Amino acid sequence: MTLAAIDHKLTAKQEEIVNYDGDELLVKGIAGSGKTTVLLKKARKMIQKNPSIRIGLFTYNRTLSEYAKKIAEQIGPQNLFVYTFHGWAYGTLRDVTKQSRLMVTSSRDQRDFLKNAVETVRKESKHRFVTEEKFKEFLGDEISWIKGKGIKNLSDYQNVSRSGRGSSVRVIKTDRKIIYRIFEEYEREKRNSRKMDYDDFALTLLENKVKIKETFKFDQVMIDEGQDLQQVQLMLLRFIAKEGFVVAADKGQKIYKTSFSWRDIGINILGGRTKILQNSFRSTKQIIQMAHSLQMHDSIIKDEEYVAPILPDFTGPVPDVFQCDTKEKQDTAIVSTIQKWLKENPDKTIGILSREWKSINRLYYAFQAQRIPHEFIKKDQGNAHTAGVKLTTFHSAKGLEFDYVMILDINDDIGDEELQDEEYMEVERRLLYVSITRAKTYLQLYYFEQPSSFLKEIDSKFYQKHEL
Repeated sequence: MTLAAIDHKLTAKQEEIVNYDGDELLVKGIAGSGKTTVLLKKARKMIQKNPSIRIGLFTYNRTLSEYAKKIAEQIGPQNLFVYTFHGWAYGTLRDVTKQSRLMVTSSRDQRDFLKNAVETVRKESKHRFVTEEKFKEFLGDEISWIKGKGIKNLSDYQNVSRSGRGSSVRVIKTDRKIIYRIFEEYEREKRNSRKMDYDDFALTLLENKVKIKETFKFDQVMIDEGQDLQQVQLMLLRFIAKEGFVVAADKGQKIYKTSFSWRDIGINILGGRTKILQNSFRSTKQIIQMAHSLQMHDSIIKDEEYVAPILPDFTGPVPDVFQCDTKEKQDTAIVSTIQKWLKENPDKTIGILSREWKSINRLYYAFQAQRIPHEFIKKDQGNAHTAGVKLTTFHSAKGLEFDYVMILDINDDIGDEELQDEEYMEVERRLLYVSITRAKTYLQLYYFEQPSSFLKEIDSKFYQKHEL
């Protein structure tokens, strides 16, 4: 990984961001608009101007963090420090609490605590939230949302705006008392276990912010993919920024259930403090057209934070959609195509993406059998920026890019209940949008048996369909 990755010529808009010297800045940009590159170049300029500056760059996930770290090592290893939020918060919290190791809840712990909390509250009330099993997932998400908003008592919860919460479950004022009782019991169960949720990290640090040492703070804080952080996480990062605070975000790629306004965070984005990047420099016109056709079905396009794309001038092949009779036919076609691509274009990056790891693992065994070289991209494993075949999921691919992309198993496997869950459908649609926009020059999508409802939302004039 060399500095060439960020050393291409910037547009006038991108230059504006790099040269902006105010204390707060919001960068709103579509997928592929160069948000990460601009942040890294801005950091390099700051280091050149002030060789003693300390900059904290916070990325959405570990795969993007590893990429940024490699660049940071060349820009200024003593100046630019790259973290995920929880990676930084874990070390900071250990120092603040004077604990050598933090006991963090597992997904199973959380399910058990919620189950016990619901059973306790059921003895007090026959409300639908404690008598009907279908609300379990909603309640788990609501507990996370309550913590993410920094809500500390029933009064605050009863009065907080739910704008942007994005749930299909209707919650009226009288429901909130029951939900908060479940939350209180969940917290009691968790305290008894002497564990904490990842969602507790930011709130605990905010409550103890006077104990955060200078070594855990930065002169400048930069955040990539800010739309997926919680309100309290952003508030905490604003607190540890001693001089400047820059957030890059794209509401169109929001895949987590967070809700906040920039005013909630305590930053001023008015008067030239917001810069907008509408041009994609990653994907061809054809790929952006397909992605935008899907995105037009997302309610996010009505949000004031939404940034509409400007179609790029550079063109390429129309994306291909392959309808396969069986899973076996799909996988055979993918293996055959990969072998062809590797022979003809060994210098290209090839991303193979799916919603779940079980689909990726299935391809892994097929590649092993055919001795196709490949690597996984997950957490701190693999390098997405070297040539060859990369296996990863929609979530792990966020912030990354590949010359060629294959998306597999885009099947109709959503149940009736999920179809009725507007929030679930919005997130799943955005995940597919994110995956489509990972492709730079060529894109293939595969399904077997029946296609996903999201494929049906894409205007057929933006792809070529094939039957296998």
